[in-house]
Parts: sequence; structure tokens; C-alpha cells
Amino acid sequence: MDRSASLRAIRHACLASIIAAAGTALPAHAQSAATEAAPADETASAPTEGEIIVTARRRDERLIDAPVAITALGGAALDNYAVTEFTDMASLVPTMVAGKAASGSSASIFLRGVGSTALSAGFDQSVSFVVDGMPMSRGREISLSQYDVQRVEVLKGPQALFFGKNATAGLISVTTNSPKDFFEAGFKAGYGFEAKEKYGEGYISGPLSDTLRARLAFRLSDSEGAFTNTAAETYLDPLGMERHRNSKYRGGGRTYSGRATIEWDAAPNLSFQLKTGYTDQKDGGPTDLIERICGSGRTTPFAANGIPPSPNADCAINGRSDSSTLPVAVAEANYRYAGDGHMYSRLKSGYGILTATLTSDVFDVTSITSYYRFKQTDLNNVSGEAYPASFSQLADYRQTAEELRFQSKWDGPVNVLFGLFASSNKFIFNTDAYIFPVPIDPSSGTYVTFKRDNGFSGSSMSAFGEVTANLSEAIELAAGARWSYESRDSYQRALPAHAAFATAFPSNLPPLEDRYREGDVSPQVTLRYKPSRDLTFYAAYKEGFKSGGFNISQSLTPAASVAAGQFGAERARGGEAGARAILLGGALSLNATAYLYDYLDLQVQNFDPVTIGQVVANAGTLRVKGVEGDFNWRSGGFSLRGALAYNHAQYSDYIGQCYAGQTIAAGCNLLQSNPADPDSAYTSQDYDGRTPPKAPRWAGRLGAGYEVPLSASGWSLELNGDVSYSSKYNFSDTLRPDAVQKSFTKFDASLRLNGPDKRWSLALIGRNLGNKYVVTGGSDIPFAGGTGTGTTGPGVLADMSAFVDNPREIYLEASVKF
Repeated sequence: MDRSASLRAIRHACLASIIAAAGTALPAHAQSAATEAAPADETASAPTEGEIIVTARRRDERLIDAPVAITALGGAALDNYAVTEFTDMASLVPTMVAGKAASGSSASIFLRGVGSTALSAGFDQSVSFVVDGMPMSRGREISLSQYDVQRVEVLKGPQALFFGKNATAGLISVTTNSPKDFFEAGFKAGYGFEAKEKYGEGYISGPLSDTLRARLAFRLSDSEGAFTNTAAETYLDPLGMERHRNSKYRGGGRTYSGRATIEWDAAPNLSFQLKTGYTDQKDGGPTDLIERICGSGRTTPFAANGIPPSPNADCAINGRSDSSTLPVAVAEANYRYAGDGHMYSRLKSGYGILTATLTSDVFDVTSITSYYRFKQTDLNNVSGEAYPASFSQLADYRQTAEELRFQSKWDGPVNVLFGLFASSNKFIFNTDAYIFPVPIDPSSGTYVTFKRDNGFSGSSMSAFGEVTANLSEAIELAAGARWSYESRDSYQRALPAHAAFATAFPSNLPPLEDRYREGDVSPQVTLRYKPSRDLTFYAAYKEGFKSGGFNISQSLTPAASVAAGQFGAERARGGEAGARAILLGGALSLNATAYLYDYLDLQVQNFDPVTIGQVVANAGTLRVKGVEGDFNWRSGGFSLRGALAYNHAQYSDYIGQCYAGQTIAAGCNLLQSNPADPDSAYTSQDYDGRTPPKAPRWAGRLGAGYEVPLSASGWSLELNGDVSYSSKYNFSDTLRPDAVQKSFTKFDASLRLNGPDKRWSLALIGRNLGNKYVVTGGSDIPFAGGTGTGTTGPGVLADMSAFVDNPREIYLEASVKF
């Protein structure tokens, strides 16, 4: 049976199951599921006001009852600091390092030192997203604005059982607000002084009839950017063509986004929810966030291929960098997606999610049918205004998914959860690159160095189940597994480009095609002990799986091959134990988790600045172990909160790529490029015992809030302040010794004046008030050094392009609710 036939069969089975269940359950007198996402945990007590409710096990339960390592962020916590991007959420979650990038998946997301860098577009992310039940694993979701959010749950460690596809390192689950049985509306508008950002968002929600409810939410924003562009306004490039400053500032952009939700109670125990959203986002591209780090301690950039560095470039992470356009003649000469030569990124994303929920006295049945598509084009330059190391991309992704889930509600001590999941996807990833400033090729009519068409089509099918047994009133044992089957057909094709580079990047190579198929079973066992309502202990063993595939970002050179682009599956296994308590009559909550996980055949990727391609491999083992905890204390109008994490991550049995300019004496002494020639250069180094990139040993956050009434009529003043800390980490995939983000501390604060019943508010919000420039990722710049690799030297380290997190921002925000 082929993939499409398999998916059709599963969808038909899902539909038949819903119809059959409806026929047997409609007469039953069960609770209405109009607004319930999942049945409550019947072995635990009902929540009281102020307690956090999570759905980490696809059922509504108190945070203290969920035996999962989780950081839960309510919508109010995000609004408190005007957080609408995943990159800003990273400072709220210790050990999370997240940032945008210019190639591949355009995202770098790490939890506990485990993640997938952006370089290869063929990878699924080790830390994936789920939005309102719809799985997303391509990474570009990091760019989507988050607004009108009910809660965000960051689940840490392998997540195989409950959320569609497997995720080995963690999962970010976003639940947006749904309509209620009463009318409500709210609007807010704000201005960011540093980036000169103007934004507005709002929602309107309520019943349309006794059985029909709707909600409409939107967000609009426009900013100039908070980073300085030091490039010259106008100048001539080495070919004598005119180039311009890309814009006065860097990091700006505009976003239009909207979301509509409709809920229908078709019967007392049958409901449907349809969520659909669309985002149109345009900005200066990920390279708007790039600054330069110069290798070997240089204080001026390296002369790339003999072209002198720009006098407007420096070697410091300071919010200043040079970014310019390409000549219009270059952009318009058969350079796909290059537009008018301005660096840019344009992302259009849309989705639809239909959730059907059927309740009965025996089973609750949930069907989630979703469609998701994004299309992004961009033009990027990673080397600044002097040297045109530029590339354009088309990333066009489509995904259809279906999940059918059954949750029993038996009166006895044993209950079951089981279901099916299926998805199909198609990805087009095309790239043009302009690396060398040479005259136009009259035969092809282009300046472009090489052109590639890449992509894949695939499918995922899985079946999952869990049995939960209440061994006593205090002890719960749950055991389950997910069986997964992944298939992916990938391709790469070279297209005609500039004739001067036909030897290095020939266009007459046969296409590379890869066919990947693999299955896996990921078990999970959890033991929970609740001696009282407000005290929980748990221990869990988990496994996770991320499929292998083919590196569609590798360079198509004469040395390229299908075998060189293949990578195997990534697997995780290990366990965690935790304790949770609510004390002082509910005023104090405490959570602590200890964990140890091994990641086998970890998928890793590196940039080769010589071939201008991405190299992928599987590391032997990465072990992560640590302890993390958090607390929250409230007394009257005062609150104190904090979190601290210790994480020790270490490679073993991993031989990987050298960094550019690493000599034999510096450790590049393994695997010669030509084993038959004893004088050939070495290509690899030993990573055994070393800490992987983006794995800070310590991270934490400490904050306080105070709300004081100002009048008897209900006016109040809220003050909040938080400080987050991260110890140092290496941000390069090859662990360059000079690619270290030093330890840093960020300060956030807000002051909010509320009117009666908080119907309106006026807020002053500050994020990263110390204006710390934090690097979240980086890679070598092509032809900017990097010589002597794998030889006796001398070695010259390449300059690096470093992606920098958001700088200081101060907002003035006004909001009103009806």
C-alpha cells in the first residue's frame, strides 16, 4: 500500500470511528465538552482558584498532579513583559537557548543542551512545537507571533506518547484562547522606543447562539529595528556596481496576523472546534541579526578573497553591523527570489485545525484534523557590505495531519488511552548563491555562483497507547508506548548557473535521490505517588525517536553523493524523578526534577565554508543529566518566584568535523581527507568528553511582583521585576574556542496602572534593561580566513557570523477590556 492510500485508509477509519462512537454515545447523559480540551484527571483533586492547569498528558490536570518535567507560562505572564516571540520566551525558561538563523530551518532551539541547529533543512527539530493540538517540527514556527494565548507549556526531555510525532529533546505546546459563553473583547496598543515599534492586538469573543460561539483575534506590528546599520548609504562594489545601505536600522519588520475560532455544540456530548489562522510577516531577514566575530584575535575583519574589509565593520558584538543591498543588476539577472537586492525575509503561514470531541460515560473520543502551510522567501548576506556571501531561498512546506484519540472513563482502577496519528508532508527548498563578484556570464545571463532545487515528500504514521492503574488511592502506575513509521523521499538537483564555477559546482550532475524508511517503538513508564492532595512524587522512564533522512542542504559538487547526505535516526532514552508540593495553605508551591538521558546517534550539523554546504552526521552519544527546580510564593499582593537549573551535558564516542583553521596541534588530527596520501589534511576532531554547543551549566530566574490598591473604587498599581542568568556556553557547532557566549544576566521590569476591575490599564514595560547582546548561534563566513585546517599550520581562523538575541526594549502599552 503506498503512502497516500495508507493515509486515506487511516482518515476513513478515523471518520468511521467518530460516527460509530457518536451513534452509541449520543443518547448518554454525559458532561458537555464544549469548552473542555480533555477529561480531568479523576485520580486527583479538582483545582482551586489560582492553581495552574496543564495538558501535558492530554488531559486537564493541576500542575502538581502532572508527572512531567514542565515549565508552564500563563497568558498573563507573557503579557506582563509583552512577550510575543519564542525567542523572548527563552529567558523565561532556564536552559533554553533559542534564536533565528539564516539558512536551513531558520531556527536554533535547544533545551538542556539538546536541539537541532538551523543549518540543514532536512532535519526535523529535536524540540518541536504543538499549537492547539497541531504538530509543527520545521523550526520556522519560531518566527510566528504568539498573541491571545491561554498558556504555553514547555515539556522537557523525550516526548513520544501524547503529542503526535515524537520529539527527543522537548516540546513547546501553545494553547490559544477559545470563545466562552459570554461576550468579551479587549484591545491593546503599544510603542517600543528602542526599535520604534508600533503594535496593536485585540480580540472579540462570545456566543452567536445557544450552541455556537466564536472568537476573533489579531495582531499588527511595525518596527524599524533596534540594531544599528553601519554600512555606507551608497558605494561601489569591486565590479564597479552601486550598492546601498539595506536600511538605517537592523532587526525591524512588520507583521499582520489573525486567528478565528468557531465552536459548535452539535449535541450535549458532541462538540466541534475550528481554529484557523494566517500570518504575513516581512522583515530584513535573519542576517539583520548578524554581527561579526573575527578569528585569531583580529580587531579588523579578514580580507575575503583579496577584497579589503569594509571600514564600517568591526569585530565586536555591540549592536552595530554593516548590511547592504546587492546591486540591482545582480539581483535581476536570473537570481531567484532576490527581489530588488535588498536583504529581506517574507513569511506567509496559514493553518486550519478541526477538533471534534465526543464524551460518554465510557470513552471520550477526540479527533484533530489539521492543515498547515508556510511559504518563505528570503535574501541573506552573512559577510557584510564588503564581500557578497549571499544566498536566496524558497522554503515551501505543506502538512496534513490527523490524530484520533480514545480516553476511557471507567469507574474501576484501570483506564486506557489509545489512538492513531498520521501525517503527510511536502517540502520545497530551493537555493541560489552569489559568492564571488565576477562579471555576468553571457551564456546563462546570471552572476549566480550555484543554483539548487531540493526537497522531500514524506509521511508519518503511528499508533500509541497507555494503561493507567491506580494501585491504591495514593499510587498510580502508567505504562505505554508509541509505534512510529517514518518515510521520506528526498532529492537534490543542480541547475545551470555561472560558467566560471562549472568545475566546482557543475550543473550536469545527475540528481541525488534518497529513499528513507524506518520504524520505532518508544516506551514510557511513570510511577506517581500522592500521599496527600498537595504533595506528589514521581519517577519515569522515557524513550524518544526522531527519524533520519537526507541532507538536502549539502553542496552539489563532484564529490557529493547520496551516501554523504544520509543521516540516521536520533534516539533518546533515560529517566527523571520529581517532587512537587503546595504548602502554607496554597501560598507556596515547590517543584524539583532530577534527570538523566542518553541521546544515541544524535543528529549534528556543521557548516563547511569551503564547499558552502552543510555537513551532517550522527554523534555517538550525548548524555545530559541535571537538577532543576522552581518555586512560587504569594502573600496578599506580594509574590516571589524563581527557578534554577543545573545541566551537565557531555559527548562520548563522537568524531566530528574540525573548525575552519584548526591545525593538527589544535586537535584536528583524525580522518585524513585522502587516506591514500599520508600528507593529506585531516578533517576531524575528537569530541569525546566535551560539552555540546548551547548547553549552559547553570541557568536561573528570580522575580517578584507587588500589587497595591490605590482607591476604594478598584484602582491598583502592579510592579514586577525579574532577573535571568545563564552561565557561559559555546555557540558554534564545531566548538571553536573563540565562539563562547560569556555568562550574562538580563533584567526585566514592568509598572502597570489598572483601572476598576482591570478594565483598562496603562503599562511601562522593560525587557533586557541592561542591554545585553547575547549570541544564540554562529558559523564561519566563507573565504574569510579558515586556512591551514588539518595541517601543521600555520592556521588562520575564519571570521564568524554571529546571530544576536533581541537587545533592550522599553514599551509603553495601553489596553482596554469590555
